[in-house]
Amino acid sequence: MRKIYIASSWKMVKTVRGMAGILRVLGHEVFDFTDPDSRPGGLSAFVFNASDWAGKPLSEIGWLEFLSFDATHKAFASDKAGLDWADTVIMVLPCGRSAHMEAGYAVGHGKDLYIIGELPKGEFDTMHLFANAQFRLNEFDMMLSFLREDAT
Repeated sequence: MRKIYIASSWKMVKTVRGMAGILRVLGHEVFDFTDPDSRPGGLSAFVFNASDWAGKPLSEIGWLEFLSFDATHKAFASDKAGLDWADTVIMVLPCGRSAHMEAGYAVGHGKDLYIIGELPKGEFDTMHLFANAQFRLNEFDMMLSFLREDAT
């Protein structure tokens, strides 16, 4: 069985939690960034809350200021620990910069990467070829087969 880190967007919370649940039923351990209460033993859980931004609306916070917040460092440490723990990353599309950086970090550290999801026609990325395999969202069962086959 695998130790799986799911990388995606908060916009995909229902999909991520559904996949995590199925993967767990199949015997995999799963780091689901959307559900801090379900993290594998020993891994820290951190989720941002409204008080983390010093009373400022997110729309007024620049990217360098965001990186200076203590909460940002805690979230980074939590997610990096999950990436270091995992042997496999599943990136669920659509997702943003963080999930893509997590996927790149995983590949650079010799972990398996699978990409599943949908993007509108005209949106694509050549670097998705770093993944062991790519799947449409309705091909989840096929991805599960690849997870089994690649593990042997």
